[in-house]
Amino acid sequence: MTDGPRTERLVLDASAVAAWIRGSVAVGELIAEIDEEHGAVLLPLPCLVRAAHENGLLETGLLQILVEHPAVFVISDDPADWLALAAMNAIVDGADRASAALLALTAGVDILTRDASWYQGVSDGQIGLEFED
Repeated sequence: MTDGPRTERLVLDASAVAAWIRGSVAVGELIAEIDEEHGAVLLPLPCLVRAAHENGLLETGLLQILVEHPAVFVISDDPADWLALAAMNAIVDGADRASAALLALTAGVDILTRDASWYQGVSDGQIGLEFED
């Protein structure tokens, strides 16, 4: 493994985290590939919280494995970004998606999502990378 900082490669939204919980091969393989290339997978805290909530906190063990993965970095929103997040929320219809979209734009990477149409109003719809379970 290469020493030094990891390169930001991808943002996971809540649907990708939920897929991880369900054992999605597509999500798991993509994280593994990014890890092999010494890349970073960014996980917005609101996406982690939403996925945990929607799955009834039944899979906290699997979520903990994801959070502790060496390539995964849980990112909190900067309070100074509240206005940008509010504006993004109006575009993507959800605080967790707004957090993912703003983080992806800031990092210059795509969002791994079940439904890329959620991000159609962001970056000409080119920001969502759809996976299939």
